[in-house]
Amino acid sequence: MISALLTPAQRERILRAATLAPSKHNTQPWWFRWDGANLEVHLDPERTLPVEDPDTREAHISCGAAAFAARLGYASLGFGTAADLLPDENAPGFLARVRITDAAPDPLFETLYWSLPDRKTHRAPFLETPIPPLFLEYMRDAARDEGTWLRVIERGPVYEHLLAVVREATERETDQRREERAKWVDPPDAVHRRDVVPARSLGPRPETPTGAVRDLAVGRDVSGRGTTAFEAAPALAVLETRGDTRTAWLTAGQALLRVLVTGTRYGVAASFANQPLEIPELREEVASDAKYYGTPQMVIRLGMGRDVPRTPRRPVTDVLGPE
Repeated sequence: MISALLTPAQRERILRAATLAPSKHNTQPWWFRWDGANLEVHLDPERTLPVEDPDTREAHISCGAAAFAARLGYASLGFGTAADLLPDENAPGFLARVRITDAAPDPLFETLYWSLPDRKTHRAPFLETPIPPLFLEYMRDAARDEGTWLRVIERGPVYEHLLAVVREATERETDQRREERAKWVDPPDAVHRRDVVPARSLGPRPETPTGAVRDLAVGRDVSGRGTTAFEAAPALAVLETRGDTRTAWLTAGQALLRVLVTGTRYGVAASFANQPLEIPELREEVASDAKYYGTPQMVIRLGMGRDVPRTPRRPVTDVLGPE
């Protein structure tokens, strides 16, 4: 039986890979369950953000990314996989099943697996070195391979429009959003938790707070951060899907991680500038420039990165449900 092929160590390897997926404010909104050798990905409603993410779109994206990360873990063990999205209409929180197939794994997946631990959300200034065009093309290919489109915007009117929309969203931030975020960004009990953004991972405060860099602790005095100038014109990218369904969100999550880990292989770092996607009318503004797949799911700041601290992850014992 296939289930007998997975040892406890192999299961732990797959789960550890899955937990390395990115999530909004490091909420890690997932839990997992084994079904034989297949891994189920479930949404944890206690780890969602009702104010910033009321329809759980970004939580779905995170869980899609976790499913893809699990697939990389399987591939590192020589197993080909497929991801069944929303496999049970009677269980809306059951978002994906990663199952072993008879096919060989994608030949790129094992390479991406070894880059997975090096992927970090980059909240510090990038290097002044521009991203080589070939690296950006590899990242576009990664998005296309997962059925999405990565629209990279470096200069020109569309760039200025997107940057203006990001700035407007930042300026329109409400106290309610900041209060919700404060529960996950350097909260008072951060030292005892592995599911928050700790102070050491916040990066310095930008001198220009309305740029493409999101200050997760804006308005709060977090000791030791300091203030610095960030790059004046980082590359921006918008990850687009063909529609805006739950399946599209999960597809976006798989593509997002494939894009990010592909970039990691070549020294490209990323952080997120999703502020305008949290406000319906501004999300429409971002969509107005979409020329390909049409529906924006993520806004990403890209650059050649320095080493930065990683955000913590919960141990696999905390994310695993009963079989």
